Amino acid sequence: MGENRFLKIFALVAFVAFAAVSCWSTTESLFLTLENAQIPKWVFWIAVVGLYVLTSICTKLVLDTFNQNIYMEHRTIKFIVGLLGVIMLWVVFSMPTNAHTFFYKQMAKNTAVKELKHIDGELQKLSSETTFLDVYNAEWNKYEADVLNALAGIKREINDFQNVGTGDKTEARIVDVEDLLGLKTGTIARIRARNNSQKELNKVCEYYDKAVKEQLEIKKQQHEARVAQALLDFQERTKNVGPLRRDIKATLEQLDDPQYDKEAVLKNARILVGKSYAELESQFNGLYTYDETIYRSDRLVKVTKVWGDYFKGKFRHTDYTLWYWILLSVIVDIAAFAFFSIAFKKEDY
Repeated sequence: MGENRFLKIFALVAFVAFAAVSCWSTTESLFLTLENAQIPKWVFWIAVVGLYVLTSICTKLVLDTFNQNIYMEHRTIKFIVGLLGVIMLWVVFSMPTNAHTFFYKQMAKNTAVKELKHIDGELQKLSSETTFLDVYNAEWNKYEADVLNALAGIKREINDFQNVGTGDKTEARIVDVEDLLGLKTGTIARIRARNNSQKELNKVCEYYDKAVKEQLEIKKQQHEARVAQALLDFQERTKNVGPLRRDIKATLEQLDDPQYDKEAVLKNARILVGKSYAELESQFNGLYTYDETIYRSDRLVKVTKVWGDYFKGKFRHTDYTLWYWILLSVIVDIAAFAFFSIAFKKEDY
C-alpha cells in the first residue's frame, strides 16, 4: 500500500513537471501568435492549464476503457468522448503549439538576423546613388557611342577612295547624325573640299568633327541637367531608407547585446522589417518580390503560418526543420498523460 502511494505521489509530481513544460510552451505560442491582441499572458496561462487538465482527463478516460480490471459503465461512449477530446485538445491544440514554441525559440534570433541583413541589402541597393546614376551613365555612354560611330561614318565616306569627297552617301550619313542629335536636317552646314587632296579632305573631316561634337556637348549639358533633377527626385523619394537602415543596424547590435530584452528586440525587428517591406513595395509599385530562401520573421511568430508552411513544403527552400520539435512535444505530452493516468489510477476490483 505504501509503495502504491509513493508511486502515485511520484507520478503526480512528474505529471506537474511535464505539464508545466507543455503549458508553458503552449502559452508562449499563443502569446506570440496573438501578440497584437494585447492580452495579458496570465489569461493564456489560466486557459491553457484548464485545457491541459481536461486533455489529461480525456487521455485517461481512453486508457481506462481498455482496462478490464476496473469497473466502468458505458465504455464505448466514454472511449469515443475521450478520443474526441484528445484529438481536439491535444492533436489540434497542444502538440502544434508546443512544437511551434520549441521551433521558434531555436530559430527566432537567426531568422531575424538573416532577414534584417537581407532587407538591409535590398534597401542599400534601392537607395544607392551610384547604382541609380549607373543607369543614366550607361544610357549616355551608349548614346555618345552611337553619335561618334555615325560621325566616323561621315569621315569614312569623305575619304572613300572610290567616291572621294561629299557625295550622296556622305549626305545621308550627315542626316543620320542630325537625327541622332535631334536636329532638323540642314542644321549642320555642309561644306565641300576644294579638291580631292588629303589635306583638303582632312579639313572637311575636322569641320564635321567639330560641328558634331559641339552639338554633342550641348546634348551632354542637357543630359547632366536632367540627371541632376532626377537625382534630387531620387533623394526625395528614398529619404525614408536612411533612417530604416540605421534602425536595422541598431537592432542587429541589440540582438547580440544581453542587456536588451530579447523578445522585445525581436518584436521590434518584426515591426522594422514590416516598415522596410512597405517602403520596398512603394518603390516598386507593389511589384517587389521576396526571396523565398529568406524565411519571414512575421511568419515564424505565428503557429498557424509555421504549420501551414510546413505542410506546403516551404521549409524545403530554407535550412529549417520542424519534425525534431514535433517529436519532442509528443514525448513531453505522452509522458505527462502517462504519469497523470498513474497518479489517478482507479483501483482494480
